[in-house]
Amino acid sequence: MKRTMLKRKSSLRLKSLKQLERDAEWFKVKLARAQFLAQKYNKPICEYCGRPSWGNELGLLDAHHIDLNRRNNTEDNCYLCHRVCHGKIHDNNIRVKQLGFEGIKNGENDE
Repeated sequence: MKRTMLKRKSSLRLKSLKQLERDAEWFKVKLARAQFLAQKYNKPICEYCGRPSWGNELGLLDAHHIDLNRRNNTEDNCYLCHRVCHGKIHDNNIRVKQLGFEGIKNGENDE
C-alpha cells in the first residue's frame, strides 16, 4: 500500500491510499459547489455568512459535511464556508442546509 507523509505540527501523519482518494473526491465536490456558487453570485461565497471568499481563492473556503459523515462525499452534502465560519458551525453545533445561499447563517435557527 502506497502512503504519503504529510507534516502536521511536529508529528508525521500517514495517509492511506484510500484516504488520499477520498480527499481527491471531496476536492472535486468542493470545486463543483464553488463553481455553482460563483456562477450564481459572480464569485465564490461563504454559504454561512454570505461574504465572498477572501482573495476569491477556492483554497480559502472550507467544505463542511452537512450530515457530519466525512465519508459522504456527495454534492448534496457539501456546504462551503470560511474556516472561521466552519469553526463556528462545529463549535456551536449549528445544523446548516444547502439552499444555494438564502441568507446569512441559513439554517441556524432550524432545529
